[in-house]
Amino acid sequence: LATVLLLGSLCSTGPQASRPFRTGLRAADEAWREAYDMELQRNRLLREQLKEDMELPEVCEVDWKASYEKLSDCNKELEVALRQQAKTAEEDAQPLSVEPVAFEVTLPDSDSSERVEVVGFRSPKNAAFYLLRGRLPLGLQLTKKDEGRLKGAFMVEAAAPGGAAANGGVMEGDILHALTVVMDRANLGIKTEDFVSSVVGGLGRWRQTIMDASYINTVDDLVSQFKSNTMLGSDTELLLIFERDISTSPAPAETLQPVPK
Repeated sequence: LATVLLLGSLCSTGPQASRPFRTGLRAADEAWREAYDMELQRNRLLREQLKEDMELPEVCEVDWKASYEKLSDCNKELEVALRQQAKTAEEDAQPLSVEPVAFEVTLPDSDSSERVEVVGFRSPKNAAFYLLRGRLPLGLQLTKKDEGRLKGAFMVEAAAPGGAAANGGVMEGDILHALTVVMDRANLGIKTEDFVSSVVGGLGRWRQTIMDASYINTVDDLVSQFKSNTMLGSDTELLLIFERDISTSPAPAETLQPVPK
């Protein structure tokens, strides 16, 4: 439009010559104004249908008056978001049947490996599992979901910037499935939420093992299990297994591959 105006000023040689151009310009301007109003109305309708907590596409953060094209692009992105929202709602309404997956991991405090079997909360096509290795404090804020398809899941609410979790790529919405804990060697075959122990005797009695987080009842119990690793020393490295929904979040830098059952 700026180019058209510039050409108009160069081509206008007098009142008679400028009149047809100005008339055409007003008509074109009115057409763009009508198109803008229609696109703006569509934008409002799309926004009203989106959930309040849904993050708007980056292209929507523009000056609408300055760019009709960007407004149109925004509406296209919102339509995609609405289709995804409808798809997600439809999937959430369907019962989810997910087969357990098994992983074999090398424990941080030794060269030994252990196998852990977990049941994901998402369909296999949307789920990616990954490992985090780090020392306390991890900088994780977790909550246990008490309803819906994610009932029983320990979900990440936040990962403190600069913390081991954030530096390791943990994101909001990820689900904790397993973690290393320190247990009495005599009880390694009993992995329950009831495991609470005090240090009695030498450290040789205690060792790290991988625990399925579904055995843990509350966030407070989870914190206690995290802290159990310090029985081997304050700088003991932890290992955690997370699940991410890759239909709404970027895939982890490195995914954990399951092993045959």
